[in-house]
Amino acid sequence: MKPTLSIIGIAASLSAVLLLTRCNDEADANENEEIAIAQNASLAENETDEVLEMANQVESSLAPGSTGGRSSEWNYPCATVTNNQSAKTITIDFGSGCVGPYGRQRKGKMIITYSGQLNDGTSNRVITFDNYEVNNRQVQGTIELRNISVATDGTIQSTKKLTDLKVTFPNGDSVTYNGERTRKWIEGMRDGDTSNNVFEITGEVQAVSTNGRTFTHAITQPIISDWSCRTAGNFARVSGVVEVERLNGFISRKRTVDYGTGVCDNVITVTVGQRTVQVLVS
Repeated sequence: MKPTLSIIGIAASLSAVLLLTRCNDEADANENEEIAIAQNASLAENETDEVLEMANQVESSLAPGSTGGRSSEWNYPCATVTNNQSAKTITIDFGSGCVGPYGRQRKGKMIITYSGQLNDGTSNRVITFDNYEVNNRQVQGTIELRNISVATDGTIQSTKKLTDLKVTFPNGDSVTYNGERTRKWIEGMRDGDTSNNVFEITGEVQAVSTNGRTFTHAITQPIISDWSCRTAGNFARVSGVVEVERLNGFISRKRTVDYGTGVCDNVITVTVGQRTVQVLVS
């Protein structure tokens, strides 16, 4: 009987080891997926920042009194800009592809519908896309800039609303956003120099990843977006922390994206549970 018991014991031990190994493999796979989701969500939101900044650059150049002011057509870096003043619509057309602002490959169109006057700092904006891509990332959906107010110190606060804003990456992964952020323009307000703009971003939005996992992207420490850094070839978001929450199908654990301490660079730090990785972004 003893050999039989030994064989049974060995078999039980092997089963336990195999089960533990499988659990560890599944945990690693889940962790890798969570890191990828947090990373893609951050890169996708950066695309919305860049769209709004490019819109501001174009509007500043088309506004009355500026170089190119009152013009119906203007050559933006690698794009043709058309301002239909009667329809209050600006089209930024990158054509079939070219290296545009911030040294990135762009194609397709950004379409801006505005109220009021160009570059007045308070008019609503609605931005949509027509086959628009940047570095082979497709951008779809709608970005709105609303509820704009000017404080006594000159800072401008607005609501950035995302409606079915979807960014699809070259590997097929995607992130789709719905919700609102508060966007405060704290430096460089309407001075005509778009390279010195600095924004403070707060709030929470909802999103869904490629495989249907839904989550919130909640800013726990205000994000500072510094466009002098972006102009120099670095990432615009230089500080702030975002927490990825309620990721359905995964265990409850902390997932954060840290943009840094204010230094201009191309690195974000993603933490999932006890694991931390640094990611180069562009």
